Amino acid sequence: VGPPFASREGLPRSPLQDLEEDLAECIAVWRESGGQQTHPSLDFARVPVPRSPLGWQPNLPPGRANGVDMAFGPVLTINVGGRIFRTTASTLRKAPFFESLFRHSEEGVIGTTVDDAGHHFVDRSGDLFVYVLEYLRSGHWFLGEKASDLEFVEVLRQESEFYGLDAQAKEFRLPLPRISEYATVWQFRDDASLYVDCLEHTVREDPDHQGLFRLCKYSGGLPLDQQTCTKRFKATSHSIQSVIAYFAMRGFALQHVLENAMIMHTTSADGQSRTGIGTQYLLSRVTSFPQSSFHHSSTPPNTTRAG
Repeated sequence: VGPPFASREGLPRSPLQDLEEDLAECIAVWRESGGQQTHPSLDFARVPVPRSPLGWQPNLPPGRANGVDMAFGPVLTINVGGRIFRTTASTLRKAPFFESLFRHSEEGVIGTTVDDAGHHFVDRSGDLFVYVLEYLRSGHWFLGEKASDLEFVEVLRQESEFYGLDAQAKEFRLPLPRISEYATVWQFRDDASLYVDCLEHTVREDPDHQGLFRLCKYSGGLPLDQQTCTKRFKATSHSIQSVIAYFAMRGFALQHVLENAMIMHTTSADGQSRTGIGTQYLLSRVTSFPQSSFHHSSTPPNTTRAG
């Protein structure tokens, strides 16, 4: 009996062809012997040959059945805050909370709370656990549009810490929220001086600013300074194009130009101010929200100030 996948002369042979040919030769030898077994441990008539769309698939290693890795264990149903989730114990054990829960339950150290159907019950938010479970499955935080919701990200951070996912650890760290950062370039109508209202770190953490902006002596702290660290800087350049180009090179885009805007600028330590008509250029960019800002406002460093 010739091999069923005989290769053409001169063409390379595949492992599948070699396997089929060896099997065919064994069957031929068995037939020539009159169907008598030449070795008690061999029964060619009953040799199973698993088939696949390509003809042959290797024997499955121990621990696998029907092509499914049984090391992950059976499907497990849990109830989190009234929502039902189906997953595996190996997935849940990636979280220290579940690893400890299952280990103590197996050892009989403590009992576990179950619902009416006998499922493990965890008295936490099921809506937030959707994101935690997806992270345990994939190793990635899929937040979608909620990634820019600062309050949601902070709540999810606290929830993940309950399950033992340390928010400070690199492997568990949530993505930083993406927010819009704003900067306003402005000047009085009868004054060539240019001013910039922006976050402190936008200028101070830029190694290339090279003294292009100096913190205003009396107007450095704006009303929202304690929450946003917004500061007022005076530009050393009198060219509006140069100042806007500086911010454009750092990802800012011009959004609006407000002409004839009423602007107030503090000019002395006793609170005297100047009010006048001017032009404001509003710029913005999308950036990552500093993680430290979730808990406290950073203290601005000591800097050279200008009037």
